Amino acid sequence: MTAVLALPCCLGLAQTAPPQNSSLKIGYLMDSLKVERWQTDLDTFQKRAKELGADVLVETAEGDDELQWQQSQKLMDSGVKALVLVAHDADKAARIVAAAKARHIPVLCYERLVRNSDVDLFVGLNAEVIGELQSSSLARIAPKGNYVLVGGSPTDNNAKILREGQMRVLKPFIDKGQIKIVGDGWAKDWDPADAYAQMSASIESTKGDIAAVVASNDGTAGGAIQALEEHHLAGKVLVSGQDADLAAIIRILDGTQTMTIYKPLRKQATLAAEAAVALAGGSPVKNAVSILNGDKTVQALFLNPVVVTKDNVMQTVIKDGFQNLETIQKSLPKEKWPN
Repeated sequence: MTAVLALPCCLGLAQTAPPQNSSLKIGYLMDSLKVERWQTDLDTFQKRAKELGADVLVETAEGDDELQWQQSQKLMDSGVKALVLVAHDADKAARIVAAAKARHIPVLCYERLVRNSDVDLFVGLNAEVIGELQSSSLARIAPKGNYVLVGGSPTDNNAKILREGQMRVLKPFIDKGQIKIVGDGWAKDWDPADAYAQMSASIESTKGDIAAVVASNDGTAGGAIQALEEHHLAGKVLVSGQDADLAAIIRILDGTQTMTIYKPLRKQATLAAEAAVALAGGSPVKNAVSILNGDKTVQALFLNPVVVTKDNVMQTVIKDGFQNLETIQKSLPKEKWPN
């Protein structure tokens, strides 16, 4: 378990004045835009950075580590004053951080912390807490039975930390013989198709005797639920998620997914944009906390995750404007609309 994620979550606010130089450039290295939530992150970040007088140069690697390395060199050569990094592989991305530091370009790790690297700031959520919330939400409803674990990408350190949080909650139940893990896998690049294949195998091996599926995000939840639907088990088996994607919110209201984790992405991206502009201008980021990043101490700003169920959709993702009520209503019969 990493020390950084043993800390409690807290919300910091980066207070930054617009830079005097209107040509201030910030580089933004994306892993991929295939998952719905990342477009929200990017759009919000760009909007806030522009308000602060900075231009954002964006590169998307679509899961290619070598391409992400090349893109980092391109951005640094273009004169960016700060680099925001959403790493595909947190271990391989360490060379990006090292190269930036050698050129005196501050690095902000967004959502995925590059371990054992001298990053200037991490902005995101506590992945271990998210994992705990996923498992505890299911275990409260089904404290006994067969469980399937569907992890995220094995190259994403967050996926591994999520699993640590999930297992922290489940282990006492497992030790007492109340819960049995009958399926345990990882979805390459968070691919729903991998989750579907794993879920299909678990259904086959247990003859459908499954109480809950701890799916690490909404994409893997969707893949697992597709397999459950094909075996007439959807709605009978509990399923967790993360990201509060539109499809997941609809599934939760429809009764096939139990919960998801809503991460206040607009707040997080706004916070990151303000911090990136501050770093680019040589200013300190306010309200950051010190955390251990392997063998190094780095600064971080944490936000708090929120459990979303059918009972609080209106008070969370719709109230915040993250999801649209009319879009949800068009996808469901009236008796299943949120209230």
